[in-house]
Amino acid sequence: MSKATRLLTNFLQSPLQILAMMLLVVFGIELVVMLALPYLTPQSMNPLIRALLDAGLLTVVCAPVLWWLIVGPLRRIAAQEIARSETIVANAGEGILTIDRSGTITSANRAAKKLFELPVEEIIGVEIRSLIPELTFDNITQGGELTLEGLRPNRESFPLMVSISQSPSKSDVDTIAIVRDLTEHQRLQEERVQAAREREALKGQQMATLAQLATGVAHEIRNPLTSIKMLIQINRDRFAEQGLPTEDLDLVEQEIYRMERSVNGLLEYGRPEQGEFRDFSLDEVLQKTLRLIRGRCEEAGVTIQTDFSEPPATLYGDPVQLQQLLLNLCLNALDAMQDGGKLSLESTVSEGEIHLQVSDSGSGIAPEIIDKLFSPFVTSKPNGIGLGLGICRRIAEAHHGSLTGRNLAEGGACFELILPDAEHSELREQD
Repeated sequence: MSKATRLLTNFLQSPLQILAMMLLVVFGIELVVMLALPYLTPQSMNPLIRALLDAGLLTVVCAPVLWWLIVGPLRRIAAQEIARSETIVANAGEGILTIDRSGTITSANRAAKKLFELPVEEIIGVEIRSLIPELTFDNITQGGELTLEGLRPNRESFPLMVSISQSPSKSDVDTIAIVRDLTEHQRLQEERVQAAREREALKGQQMATLAQLATGVAHEIRNPLTSIKMLIQINRDRFAEQGLPTEDLDLVEQEIYRMERSVNGLLEYGRPEQGEFRDFSLDEVLQKTLRLIRGRCEEAGVTIQTDFSEPPATLYGDPVQLQQLLLNLCLNALDAMQDGGKLSLESTVSEGEIHLQVSDSGSGIAPEIIDKLFSPFVTSKPNGIGLGLGICRRIAEAHHGSLTGRNLAEGGACFELILPDAEHSELREQD
């Protein structure tokens, strides 16, 4: 294509430009004919004949010029676009079928041939339901995407995604179906699910082994600690008389209490309490938790903000365990706000689920532990043992719920507890 032809083709992309070109050509030719006609015809010619001659010359000259300047380039553009569209459709990676109003396939590309394992000649002219039984004319008129099953000549079924669109053509071919094979996608999805299940099973086995080990170690440590603590308490006066400073005894006793808390945490993690399940109001647990932390909040300069659902949601579970969970989340939030801040508790009810969020304006969750936040012995506290959040998640899962944690964009952290309400809880049936 020459440079002039390319420029002309680009100029003819807009309807207004085409109209302007036609008017310009007709006006120019008419001007030339009007100027040349007096020299080509005698002055005595009848005006009617002169007008007919003028119109004839204008038609004879305009037709080839308009064809050369406008119609020809437009035909070439249309032919190029048709060829390009056919090339795209023929080489598309997904099957493309055109379907007329009666549900008969009128064309198919190479991908459709490979998808249905049939020659294109055998696909064209058959009912779409012979290849995709669940795709009816009603489905086609609704549009959108459908997950259905296709059939191959050996009657083997396979999953596929069908995307339906309407063609602007007013002919019988007015529907286009783009078909994609989902066999590989489903296989990969099943492999991912299986791998996730295996990881969860392995993690559960590791946690069970760790829990048994922690329980055994805690039992072995707790008894000697109890004996040491009793000896110190009984012989405190005698030790003081022998010159042992009382402050040293107090420090030893405090360290023993700290070790006992760690041991009790191991025992609680390794052998969680079964609890007594019943119907109770979430407001009951929330108010008790707020009473327990209000004094510490005042000392730390932390304001409490609450937004609870109305009417109060009802749960089926162990209120003592859930109070322990909420209290632990609130205390962790207070530990992150040493210089004051805001502690927010919010509850909502949606589609049979209770969403409870505990958020703070503290330093947030450290990046190095956020991905293993609920794993045992993972903590950012100098004196923590990293079992509190693991116990909290175990309580949530025992109530068929979930517990997640994340950092907030505005700063601080947010833990969200999701539990089924009493009406949708499956625990009642298990009991």
